[in-house]
Amino acid sequence: MINNAAAPTGRSAGSLAWAGLANTYFWIDQKKGVGGVYVTQILPFADTKALPLFYAFESAIYGD
Repeated sequence: MINNAAAPTGRSAGSLAWAGLANTYFWIDQKKGVGGVYVTQILPFADTKALPLFYAFESAIYGD
């Protein structure tokens, strides 16, 4: 997946990302030279506890 717009977490437009069924996520932000991997084994996808933790993790990487 390519982000067409900047994300509220700090990820740049043009960054690459993907998500897996068990709430596994990664992103690569070449513009800012950072990326991250967040892996759980929790179902269902987009779990109400796992997803906010991923957003908090990504925001922390960008210093928000």
